[in-house]
Amino acid sequence: MRVSTHRRIALALVPALLLACAQLPKEGTALTTDQRAEAQKTCVAQYTAAGAVGGALLGMLISGGNNRVQGALIGGAAGGALAYSIAWGKCLQLYSDVNSFPVADARQTATTIGYDPRQGNLVRIERFTVTPAQVAPGGTLNLAGSYYVMSPDGQRDVKVVETRTVHFYDPQERAWKELGSEESSVTAAQGTRRSDGRTGMPQEVAEGRYRITFKVAALGREDKASQEIVIRKS
Repeated sequence: MRVSTHRRIALALVPALLLACAQLPKEGTALTTDQRAEAQKTCVAQYTAAGAVGGALLGMLISGGNNRVQGALIGGAAGGALAYSIAWGKCLQLYSDVNSFPVADARQTATTIGYDPRQGNLVRIERFTVTPAQVAPGGTLNLAGSYYVMSPDGQRDVKVVETRTVHFYDPQERAWKELGSEESSVTAAQGTRRSDGRTGMPQEVAEGRYRITFKVAALGREDKASQEIVIRKS
């Protein structure tokens, strides 16, 4: 009977473990819609399978007698669910579409902000918004930001790195926990740029408070801006 119980638990967890072992495409690979969906599923599985296995073992241990199989399956579901928010952060790049582009050159920007070369290198985020402020699990967030990069030598191109990071508020510890981030870099002319994009998420992410942070780094300087959102079922 014990062997049969363990076998049923193992068979229930095999699909998650097999999916977690699948290979992800190399970073920067152009993907079709179907390929991206498959990559998202594979990436998420790598972070949720371990949670499912751990939850299953815990559920089996705390359940008695004939209820052990049911306890293991329930525990597996709970353990996996707790990992989905972390998986979203770790797989953020596969859920994001970002478009970064110039809107004003260095001369126009200098006039607008009153830049003086004696100020040295400057990196400033002017605006960053995340909408909607509340979204259901599995929904889509719209991100919009604008920033400028300036230096005394306004004619040379510079490397700009944009990073978007997701945090989750842990109500038990009363602290923000970083889930993961994605970044993109571009060599661009100085001046003002916009960075607009969309990011989806797994349907199983935990409800609660989240914070999206946008960071821009260039010329040895950086600036950050954050906005809090709520993920909640309708």
